[in-house]
Amino acid sequence: MLDNLRKYAAAYAVAIGGVLLTCVSSWNVRDELQTSHLKEFQWAASDRIESVRAVVGQGLDALREIRGLFYAAQGIDETEFSVFADSILQRRPYIESLLWAPLLAAPGQVPPEGAPGKPRAAVGSELPPPVPVALVASRAALGPAKGVDLNAISEVATLFERARESGEIAVSGRMALTGPDRESLSVIYAALPVYAPGKARGVAAGAPPPHAEPLGFVLGIYRIDELVHLAISLLEPRGVEVLVSDDSAGSEAKFLHFYASRLEPRSAATAAGLLPDQDKDQPRMVATISVGDRRWSITCVATHTFRSAEAFTQAHWSVLVGGILFTALLSFYLVRSRREMDSRIRLAQTIYEREELLRQLAETVDVVFWATNAEATRLEYIGPAFRQIVDEEVSLDSSAPSLLLDVFEPDDRRILREAIAQLQTDGGRFTVVLPVSRGEHDLLWLRVCGFPVREVAAQLTRIVGFCEDITEHKLAEDALRDSEAKLRTLFNHSPDLIFTVDAQANILLTNRPLPYPVGGAGDKRSELILPPDVRAAYLEKLWQVFASGRIEHYQYTSSDGTWWEIRMVPIASAKAVMAAMVVITDITENRKLQWQAIRSARLASLGVLSAGIAHEISNPNHAITANAALLTRIWHDALPILGEYQQEQGDFLLAGLSFAQARETISRGMGDIAENARRIQKIIANLKHLGKQDRGHMDELADIGKILDAAVTLLDARIRKHTDSLTLDLPDALPVVRGNVQQLEQVFINVIVNALESLPERSRSVKISARLDSAGGRIIVRVKDQGQGISEDVMAQIGEPFFTTKAETGGTGLGLSISSSIVEKHGGVLRFESNKKFGTTVSIDLPISTEE
Repeated sequence: MLDNLRKYAAAYAVAIGGVLLTCVSSWNVRDELQTSHLKEFQWAASDRIESVRAVVGQGLDALREIRGLFYAAQGIDETEFSVFADSILQRRPYIESLLWAPLLAAPGQVPPEGAPGKPRAAVGSELPPPVPVALVASRAALGPAKGVDLNAISEVATLFERARESGEIAVSGRMALTGPDRESLSVIYAALPVYAPGKARGVAAGAPPPHAEPLGFVLGIYRIDELVHLAISLLEPRGVEVLVSDDSAGSEAKFLHFYASRLEPRSAATAAGLLPDQDKDQPRMVATISVGDRRWSITCVATHTFRSAEAFTQAHWSVLVGGILFTALLSFYLVRSRREMDSRIRLAQTIYEREELLRQLAETVDVVFWATNAEATRLEYIGPAFRQIVDEEVSLDSSAPSLLLDVFEPDDRRILREAIAQLQTDGGRFTVVLPVSRGEHDLLWLRVCGFPVREVAAQLTRIVGFCEDITEHKLAEDALRDSEAKLRTLFNHSPDLIFTVDAQANILLTNRPLPYPVGGAGDKRSELILPPDVRAAYLEKLWQVFASGRIEHYQYTSSDGTWWEIRMVPIASAKAVMAAMVVITDITENRKLQWQAIRSARLASLGVLSAGIAHEISNPNHAITANAALLTRIWHDALPILGEYQQEQGDFLLAGLSFAQARETISRGMGDIAENARRIQKIIANLKHLGKQDRGHMDELADIGKILDAAVTLLDARIRKHTDSLTLDLPDALPVVRGNVQQLEQVFINVIVNALESLPERSRSVKISARLDSAGGRIIVRVKDQGQGISEDVMAQIGEPFFTTKAETGGTGLGLSISSSIVEKHGGVLRFESNKKFGTTVSIDLPISTEE
């Protein structure tokens, strides 16, 4: 405890002393402000009182000016009076009317035209002499009109009486006057008697001689509100309200006007003419001024919005709060300065550890951090990972920006410079992706990012950034983009018509323009795509999809004989089926393939049957072969005996033939029997091979020469039927081909049969040859016929499925299509070439097997 007191003694002393000094200073400032505020109000009130006194005096001087005009001119007509009086009205807007009313000696006397100066007869009648209005200058036709006897108005008659007694200006109390818009105006009347010029020496012009009667009266009508407003509006608004009262009037008629401050315009006097209730406790100042023969009191009151000249009216609170805050801050600073001694040491240690961490981060990660000055003319830092990009030993101490820029190609370097220049201009960050070549086949993709570093004044001081190797990401992105493009192309070029529909069967999205018009403009009903007789079934299946959420199928045939399948797949969310995807597929080829599969099954049954027949033929053929061989040996053994017998007995007959003829005939017959038996056996073997089930294996080693020879043997009957000349030209040895022997045999049989059937007559020939190509890597089998050839339109469709020119003779159009697919599976090519004169050449190009 004592240690803390000693440690923070200065802070405690400053806090206590600062609070005491602040309180004393605040009290003194408050007193000074209150005194200054009161003086400011007194000055402002004095200004307003003097301003009202001056304006009132100027207004009464207007009567003296008119009297002086009468004395100077000695005769004024109505025009001159109007010109002179209008100039006064323009200068003094609070004067409503200026009148000249002569005093007549008798009630029937005609008033003079203008100027005074004629001697007046003494008034001896009992009735008051009339005072009619002779000349009038009015602002808005207010007040008495010309010819009106003013003595008939009691207030004005009293006013004239007071003016005659004093010989000076007499002022009335507040009087009501009806304005042009029927509003009641508060006015005062002022009358000044005009006497004949004195002839005695020493008597000033216009001064009333003793017991003299005036020639008439100059009368002025003044608006009280305009007079007061004009007087005070000349001053700056300060928040002072003014109450003008007539002390010469009775208690009920004292109130003349209340001027509300322009800073508080809603304030108003009470009904009794007193100050508003909110001004009771406010500072005030009262002064009395002379207005003609009356006394007005002017009361000035400071409102709550009174503007004082002091900068701060609540400065004592500011001093108090500011002093306490400053004392608290100073004490807090003293306390905190003691505590910061230890924290600075800890902060320095933390900064060192963070710098070490950032250094390790910059030197170990693969990202290259860099920094330049604001002008990009000096490279301030570049990370050690930069060596992995340039792939060489470079010095990272260079401050030239070219160390970073020279990594890129000139065009890419220009892009990076433009990005840095844009950052310097706009102040925004940039990101560019640029390639970097390392060797002939090594290409890196770098993402270069730059960021501005600014001071507090938003001035660019440094540019920092990093280079990141995104080669894998770039390659993956390119691959993904290519894959997306392929998928989009695949979807858009799908042979199927794909579209989505809503629950009302309206089309939402389609992969291509619809092949048929869909209703009128804006009609998207999907059932209109289909033939009329299919629409009802389609809609029924579609409702089932939305109801059950299961896939539905439907097939139909169109009028052109094509078959179509409709697949309806639900597109469902977690709650219900939102839409359905409809796929319309042309299944005509599938239908034909099904029919062909049925036909192939029948052909397979025939193949099995032929294999059984071949087996049945094989048994007697074995007996013929065995007996033919036995008979041949017996004949050869009997020939020497028969020869000796011929030598001893002479020639003899066998079956009607001489021995020499029988010997030749029997020897030839025995050879023919053996040869034909072997031929039957070979045909049986080929039939069994052809009828054998194809397992689809592609790893057999096929001898093309043997396959061609077997095919020609199997087609011997057809060859003899269509041509007298079929040539099989094979080399002594051909490399083997890896594939399926049975499928290759099917291809060769199909091509040879087509060549034979294209011959118009038996004299035409077919030539079959097999050779290695010039490179020695492929076998080319050619079947050249002298048939009718192939036209251009047929050549364009020759490989298409189900296309045939022999539909009348049972052709299916699948032979060449299947043959072409078999050759392609073996890595080969099936070509057709029409000869110039006649005939066709079919080339089958197959790769040889490279395995021993």
